[in-house]
Amino acid sequence: MNIFEPRLPRRSRKTLLPALVALLGVLAPAGCQRAAPTPGLRCSLLEFRPNPVSHYYDAVVRLEGVTIKEPLKENFQVMTPTSAFDLGSLKFTVEGRNTARLEPGDVFVVPLKRPDWKFSIMGAEAEYCAQNFRDRLPPEDRWHPTKTEAMDVARSIEVVNEHGASKPVPTLLPSEWRLVNETTPAADNPVGSSLYQKLRGGRTVEQVEVQYARLTEEEKAQVAAGLSTSFLSSWSECATSGGAAADIAGHAAVACDLEGVGEFGWTYRYFYVSSDLVVAVDVQSDPEELGKTDQEKEQERRTNQVFLRYGYGPLGREEWQVMIELRMDRTGTFHKRPKGGETVDKDFKVGDEEFTAVEKALAGNNFIELESRSAAGPGFESFISIRDGDQARTVQMKNVREPRFENIAGTIRRIVLPKVDENDMQPTVR
Repeated sequence: MNIFEPRLPRRSRKTLLPALVALLGVLAPAGCQRAAPTPGLRCSLLEFRPNPVSHYYDAVVRLEGVTIKEPLKENFQVMTPTSAFDLGSLKFTVEGRNTARLEPGDVFVVPLKRPDWKFSIMGAEAEYCAQNFRDRLPPEDRWHPTKTEAMDVARSIEVVNEHGASKPVPTLLPSEWRLVNETTPAADNPVGSSLYQKLRGGRTVEQVEVQYARLTEEEKAQVAAGLSTSFLSSWSECATSGGAAADIAGHAAVACDLEGVGEFGWTYRYFYVSSDLVVAVDVQSDPEELGKTDQEKEQERRTNQVFLRYGYGPLGREEWQVMIELRMDRTGTFHKRPKGGETVDKDFKVGDEEFTAVEKALAGNNFIELESRSAAGPGFESFISIRDGDQARTVQMKNVREPRFENIAGTIRRIVLPKVDENDMQPTVR
């Protein structure tokens, strides 16, 4: 996805821009703005009530009109940015004679969760009664992508020189963030890009996408003449039609607030000039991140996604092959299979301290720097594979004893083998 159009000669941009907008989708990243809700249900937001449990609000909603033929409550859901409710399960403080159906004058309560700023009623095939109440919330409760860790990462971007070429790079990348994709400028595509994501429990919860291109001499002259804002507005349709001047991390920028766009329903996009580059940044964040506690974040990390696999063999006269799987939720499975026989599986569970010991063994022995090694001939083979978000790395050894690899493998065996009564499954020294 190109945030701005590819670099073209100045005389070509005007004539080719409509086609590029259509072909490259410069208006929106992945995820699209939904169509306007249909008028089969009309409602109004009567009031907000402080909720002492959620420390946020409940929305009191009244149905003003119902023109759907069969408006059974069981056929509808109420959606907010953070939650989904069966409409019939909500508390109705006022309702008509037929309590199974929606009727004009019905009043129901939607429990909101920080930082909800809108809701809609969803039927099987359509959206009804969308209400955006962000402007009615106190300023401190109004969520925005700029109030996120993703924006902290974006603000830290600086242009650095790497291998003789300039590129924008975040100087702040917190522990859960990773560089997951990068494209360097080339003759056939002079736009460079990098995608940084905050990954937890195997899914993306925030991301920052950076795209950049080198200024032409004509553009450098425009910037030097103080025309950077008007120059930047030509780089994207959103900047041309709805961009606003902004000061972001000391840069004079043009910013676009794209509510309804992107995977999380809101994208903050901005453009600025730094050094000899024009830089475009997309900031996206899951709204639920704002209200999550450290305990909730830790629970999300503990999915059943496999964190580590360690395999080795053959062992003994049976030529056993062993594989240990350890998952993020601290559960695991020990597998062993003799030559020509059936696999034996044993489940186990490790404690937090034991899981941390494995993590420390990986980090302390610089697993990320280890390289696979192999000596000639048949013999003992082993491997360790780890996964962090959508990043994976495997190191294999054949007839080689690498001390750092063995330190990690030994830690795994010491923790796991006693739990599955397999103390005899130690590899022999060769």
